[in-house]
Amino acid sequence: MIEIVPAFLVKSEKEFERNLRLVENDCRLIQVDVLDGSLFPNTCWYDAERIGALKTNVEMELHLMVENPIPIIEAWKKYVPTFTRAIVHTEMHRPSGVITGYIKDELKLETGIALNPESPLSEVEEVLHSVNQLTIMSVHPGYQGQTFGDPKHVGDAHFIFEKIRSSRAHQPDLLIEVDGGITQDLIEPIVRAGANRLCIGSAIFKTDDPTATLKSLNTLIASL
Repeated sequence: MIEIVPAFLVKSEKEFERNLRLVENDCRLIQVDVLDGSLFPNTCWYDAERIGALKTNVEMELHLMVENPIPIIEAWKKYVPTFTRAIVHTEMHRPSGVITGYIKDELKLETGIALNPESPLSEVEEVLHSVNQLTIMSVHPGYQGQTFGDPKHVGDAHFIFEKIRSSRAHQPDLLIEVDGGITQDLIEPIVRAGANRLCIGSAIFKTDDPTATLKSLNTLIASL
């Protein structure tokens, strides 16, 4: 199944609820970005208790761009009833296999491992067999509104497409998510390269009618 996953990188509870109400009837899953300045140079709002109080049926996954993800994940498990998956970064200075193992075995949540554009697939090969999802970053993490690709670190969009293809070839049944800078024109080539989930933030929420935009994107992927 191919699906659009609206990505939330917000600065306030008001912005979070606004975005949620705009898309909750047209998606199964949203991704909530978590930044505290420890791993990448930005911060955002992700208060578990307040988000848990917002009644919705939409599933939520956390994209944890932080050095110490476990306390945040534990809070979300406690307060957010539709929280299903935690994605951690291989770039954190902690053993990712230990972290994902704890999330899976102790917290009984689905797990994901995220990979920066400049990080090779070899960095996550040891944990791929034990996680539910690989998230391939198609921009350098921290900010929405970036252009697909990462010329400062690795090169243009072709590098990202090759990483998607290599990941699919390495593990054919792997759930592959691509996150960052995705526009409507990029959806078909990303899917053709082997992605299952496409995380989209600005291309939904920075439009005049985010609800209509998401409906249009859903129609597009249904035709592929």
